[in-house]
Amino acid sequence: MMATTLAMAADWPAWRGLDATGVSNETDLPSTWTPDGKNMLWKASIGGRSTPIVINKKVCLITLAEPEDATKWQERVVCLDTDTGQINWEHRYNVFQTDIPHHRVGWANLVGDEKTGYIYSHGVEGMMYCFAPDGTVVWSRSLGEEVGRISGFGGRTVNPVLDGDLVIVSFLTAGWGSTYIPRHRFYALDKITGETVWVSTPGDAPKDTTYSAPVIRVIKGERLVIGGNGDGSIYAIRANTGEKVWGFSISKRGINSSVVVDGNLVYASHSEENTDGSTAMGRLVCLDAEVISNGKPKLVWMVDGFTGGYSSPSIHAGRLYHVDNSANLVAFHTKTGQKLWKHNIGIAQKASPVVADGKIYVADVDGRFHILKLNGDSEPEILDIDEFKEIDGSATQINGSPAIANGRIYLLTNTHLYAIGAKKISSRPSETLPDLAEKAPSGSPATWLRVSPSEDILPVGGSKQFKVHTFDAKGRLIGQVEASWSLDGLDGTVNDGNLQLGQKNISQSGLVIASVGALKGSARISVRPTVPFQEDFDALEIDSVPAGWNAARGRFQIVPDGSNKVLKKLSENPRTWRTTVYIGDPTAKSYVIEADIKGSEKRRRMPDIGLVSHRYTIALMGNTQKLMVRTWLSELARFSKEVRYRWGPNIWYHMKVRVDNKAESATIRAKVWERGKPEPAQWNIEAEDLIPHRQGAPGIYGYSSADIFYDNIVLTSIEK
Repeated sequence: MMATTLAMAADWPAWRGLDATGVSNETDLPSTWTPDGKNMLWKASIGGRSTPIVINKKVCLITLAEPEDATKWQERVVCLDTDTGQINWEHRYNVFQTDIPHHRVGWANLVGDEKTGYIYSHGVEGMMYCFAPDGTVVWSRSLGEEVGRISGFGGRTVNPVLDGDLVIVSFLTAGWGSTYIPRHRFYALDKITGETVWVSTPGDAPKDTTYSAPVIRVIKGERLVIGGNGDGSIYAIRANTGEKVWGFSISKRGINSSVVVDGNLVYASHSEENTDGSTAMGRLVCLDAEVISNGKPKLVWMVDGFTGGYSSPSIHAGRLYHVDNSANLVAFHTKTGQKLWKHNIGIAQKASPVVADGKIYVADVDGRFHILKLNGDSEPEILDIDEFKEIDGSATQINGSPAIANGRIYLLTNTHLYAIGAKKISSRPSETLPDLAEKAPSGSPATWLRVSPSEDILPVGGSKQFKVHTFDAKGRLIGQVEASWSLDGLDGTVNDGNLQLGQKNISQSGLVIASVGALKGSARISVRPTVPFQEDFDALEIDSVPAGWNAARGRFQIVPDGSNKVLKKLSENPRTWRTTVYIGDPTAKSYVIEADIKGSEKRRRMPDIGLVSHRYTIALMGNTQKLMVRTWLSELARFSKEVRYRWGPNIWYHMKVRVDNKAESATIRAKVWERGKPEPAQWNIEAEDLIPHRQGAPGIYGYSSADIFYDNIVLTSIEK
């Protein structure tokens, strides 16, 4: 395998370092320090829960903005100068349509691209950003509005990872067409444009939202993305195509701990019930990814009862270092699984250990940062322990790992970022990593055809150019090829890979299909209608849902209502009671949305029903008999307003919502009245948001503790 030299290899551009092992080759690192002076270069009053990255003389992190003022809560990406701690640039953006609480904002770690200097983030609300070195937004994706990304209360958000020309991110989705069933999916995006290159669904029904970050390795000539899944398994998928290569089930809950890979050996852990009937909670396994039988790698060894559920392991010099949920740091022999020693560092654990300069650097949740000297197969020596406290004496939490770069250690607590180490940085040689850009040998037969972009959201009348590449049996690139083209389920034409959609202003979904000999590949397309638009559901089949609507199939269905048809939100499954369905372009703005809505009553409960506009939800609250406007479900203090509004079951109402953006704010207005009666002159509710959303897909919202019905959805432009 060839090797490549990275220009800034002493940086720390990703959560677990350059090769995702939690190991740094830095030397002459401090063995002791104090938060008030000794070996501390600077301290910045910026806290967070993730691990910073270090790239091109900047230390960058993702965190909550304005933590002391709920009305100003946003997610932000901020980069500071590594020498001074002064802010180089920052970008703030709103959190919306999630029930993740504010103290979990900034969960997923950033990743930086050494070649371009670009920085990538994945926010709790589903915004994916690519930033230029100066903080300019290169591209962004609103994954919830586009592909039905599911946001869970716990805040668990997966780090993006880079591989060649791709940035890969995973999350739970309930999309449209073939992705309507909720699953944990991997999305590979073009790192320069943000377009979707492939989508992979390797697993079964997820048990949890999770935050296991995958790693990239070449094993037996196959370039693989290897990581945990929400269904409790570890999967390997081909990095160029998304094809599943193998899977190994280990837990009855989702996997949060990330794997670490050494050669052909994959190490994984969890802290829940095991899948094989073992009475022990938790397990650490070593898998041989070169020996695959019936789609499963060989189990080399396992340690039952090891509860490594939150922290992720480091691997160095034949030893695996891992911290269990009770903050016991344990060393294992990598070939046999033999436990070499155990060292307690606290009570509870989230952060992962980092190995560097013959030491382990690791923090526990309760605000203590440990520096330990490694001692071979014997328990390490304590070199330094520093404890962080709040003003009231409580512990300052530490959830992330330290980043080690250019002779310095960067540690993020819940309240501060610390730079520890030398003031002057000596020159350091670049490190080398395996070159993963392997191509198929000359003459290899093609077994896989990839159409890219593989998925897109387009407006009525829109166009898109597609490309086709072929790959061999190991997922190695052969090259770009010409193909024959056809459409399935779309109004439009495709010639030489150029899709031109028709002018039918209706919701659509379908495929752009490419054929090369016996090989076929396709790209999924959702066509979102443009304003003005009306949907009365009468042209749709009974029991169906509008094409291209995320999270609709299985939760909604078209039903008869007298001589008409309406959309019904089902109430049988409590897990799908709360649903937001986006029906338009995420960049839409300056529109009015209105619809007929009706709620039923079940066991003395009424549902919540509403509309979504510009990333605000306006809902009739059934049990509380209120009309509410909000944007962040779990943090109403950020922005919300409610008024009393009495409404009854089994009565059709008409709701109208208008959002007006001004220079420094947005005004959200809504009115509701019984269908068939005159529209009232006054708005029932008006609210001003001082940190406004400037755009957002129109949609419908429902919390269906009882059945909900929608009809006559209308979108019109706001006249300037």
